[in-house]
Amino acid sequence: MKKVTFQTIADSLGVSKGLVSLAMRDKYGVSEEMRSKIVLKSIELGYEFKNAAKGQKRNIKLLVKNMGILNEDFWRRCILGIESECNREKLSFSILGWMSIKGSEDFSVSLMDEKCSGVIVLNQCQPAVVEKIDRLGLPVVFVDMINPLDIPSDQVMANNFNAGMQAVLYLLDKGHREILLFGNTEYSYSFLQRFYGCAKMVKRAQRVGEKIVCHKIADCEKTHLIDGVYQDDESDLCNDAALCRFLDGGEKVTAVVCFNDSILRRVLCIFKKRGIRVPEDISLISIDNVQCSEDNDVTSVDIPKTELGIQAVRLLMDRLENRRSNSVSLELNTTIVERNSVKELHHEKI
Repeated sequence: MKKVTFQTIADSLGVSKGLVSLAMRDKYGVSEEMRSKIVLKSIELGYEFKNAAKGQKRNIKLLVKNMGILNEDFWRRCILGIESECNREKLSFSILGWMSIKGSEDFSVSLMDEKCSGVIVLNQCQPAVVEKIDRLGLPVVFVDMINPLDIPSDQVMANNFNAGMQAVLYLLDKGHREILLFGNTEYSYSFLQRFYGCAKMVKRAQRVGEKIVCHKIADCEKTHLIDGVYQDDESDLCNDAALCRFLDGGEKVTAVVCFNDSILRRVLCIFKKRGIRVPEDISLISIDNVQCSEDNDVTSVDIPKTELGIQAVRLLMDRLENRRSNSVSLELNTTIVERNSVKELHHEKI
């Protein structure tokens, strides 16, 4: 394939090579409209964008679904990890909400505006957006999600399967044998892995003769799913109405596993309205260990949120500095933080 040059782009648009050069280097004298046309045409033709030169300060773009993620304690702590490692590496970084950008063309120009050297994607992203990043030739690291396309990339996440196993094992060791798993397993890859971990531990206990009843409410009341991404976090995380029906139906349950702390907050609200006491009536354990579990004295499986951010930047820097082409996947260990939300019942430990 013939190499795409500034002259190739200029000939395609019917403009001068000098104008293309000015636009691509973000120099004065080129209108935003013309610069956008030139950048988009260069992407279309397959021009190879260069990363920042050695010694030049690199800019990392942090890609999120929307800016509402900054209000979530889990992601604030992850972003703090990204910020601290960027400061240590003398990198600049900025945050871009991909859902707020009108079209894929505007998205590509937004990434080029600050001479982006690489991208860190948090939690969820549409395949079309990832494809645009790839066409720009930018290295990418996914945090707490799986790459939706078969492109070279890195990923870092917690060992969510192990987190689910830890949560259920903790309950079993406290004597609980009627357990409810609560959270939409289709909401994210991490939720699905947490569910699989919970289910694995239940089956392991059942194989050694334990009589365990495990209920699950693993859907959501209303689905706002577009191109593989849930749009409404409040209604898509879990099914509050189904939990209310379950509680009102008289099913016996001694403990509930909440797949994250946002779900925990909603469960606590439902319990309060029904006069259900924690842990006297029903025990609770969550996975995340952020402010909600801290404030409400709830035992939680701690996800190393700050470390997720730190490792994401390190993976990106390794790819930039060493021109590494192979993909790397990191899983970080999780730990139980014990508080006072699980009642001890009379059963032997597993």
